[in-house]
Amino acid sequence: MLKLKEARNVYLKGGSEAVLLLHSFTGTVRDVKELATSLNEVGYTCYIPAYKGHCLSVESLMKYNTDDWWQQAQDSYQFLVDEGYKDINVLGVSLGGLMSLRLAETCDIKKCLVMSVPNNRTSADIKRRLYSYGKRINQIQNLETEESERQLALIDGYNEGAHVFTEFIENTMKNLKSIQIPISIMYGERDQITYQKSAEHIYREVGTHNKLLTSYEKATHLMTRSADKDKVEKDIIRFLNN
Repeated sequence: MLKLKEARNVYLKGGSEAVLLLHSFTGTVRDVKELATSLNEVGYTCYIPAYKGHCLSVESLMKYNTDDWWQQAQDSYQFLVDEGYKDINVLGVSLGGLMSLRLAETCDIKKCLVMSVPNNRTSADIKRRLYSYGKRINQIQNLETEESERQLALIDGYNEGAHVFTEFIENTMKNLKSIQIPISIMYGERDQITYQKSAEHIYREVGTHNKLLTSYEKATHLMTRSADKDKVEKDIIRFLNN
């Protein structure tokens, strides 16, 4: 059996302006690391927190929930403040996008960029995502069939974790009017239609007039690693530079 290692935070020092990058649920820092490297090359300091439990077994991941990852996002923002950065931008994919919105609602953020943000998700949706993760990570570990099935069966009991996730979505969406900073909202046309509807909802509801809604023809859910990733990256850099 392959032993898994928890991912590490990524900190790329650059200029006086920082970008906090937040990855997806069941994803890893690799979701946004290539993007962070490109941003760093054009002068931005970049920080990516690795969510607790991610990159580990599904049983280990389920010891945590969205409250834990949200705390990490807040701690990461505070880390950049303590490092002396006054201009902090936030960028996120999926769950990372949700938490980027929440940071824009509650903290002193310069600009916000979000991709593939979920809305109107159910506990069943969250568990399905966990199941896909569990099957993938169990194959990576080369688990015996009995142990793999035992771990996958545990997902049915992730009720509180799934509830915390859906509640986090609802509470974030309720406060979109409070966002008064420049925001870029992105979705992939090869993702599920629900993410397009979510992007359109966010665009309508945010309080700022400085807002951008962009779709990408060849982008899937994980836009930063899709066929349109270069286009996404260029648009992100342009938005931040402007």
